[in-house]
Amino acid sequence: MLKLLLAYINAFGADFPITKVKDRNEYEICRIIQACLETNTAYGATSTTTSSTGTR
Repeated sequence: MLKLLLAYINAFGADFPITKVKDRNEYEICRIIQACLETNTAYGATSTTTSSTGTR
């Protein structure tokens, strides 16, 4: 997870807002960060969800 957080900082120049996803588990947070990096979109700029329930 540390590598993903550092990649997020390098890509967007800001820390990932971990407090906004504190109800998710580590796997889900990693997937969210990966999706942000793949789409070059900071978290919160669009609705980035990877939940299997689809309700978040």
